[in-house]
Amino acid sequence: MDDSQKNHLKSYGIAYWTLQNNHEIHWLLNYRGGSFLLPLSKNIEDECKIRGVSYTVISDANVSQIMNEISSPEANMDAIKLEKPPKIAVYTPKGKKP
Repeated sequence: MDDSQKNHLKSYGIAYWTLQNNHEIHWLLNYRGGSFLLPLSKNIEDECKIRGVSYTVISDANVSQIMNEISSPEANMDAIKLEKPPKIAVYTPKGKKP
């Protein structure tokens, strides 16, 4: 989710939808702004198109390269495996008081 992603909140919705459909995903913290690594699936691609979420299809070799980059001790990045959707999610804009 770098600057090419038009609406970051929609990408979180795709991640949640993917988890609801029993797919495991990886949240790549600090990689291109916090990207999600999803399995290649026509259903997921179609849902991204419907919701207007940009995505890039990458090869297994590219996935390995990205994971190596993330695991480097010099990098301030991590890959978190997500297996099930959260029961609750809350979003509040910056500066909003409780």
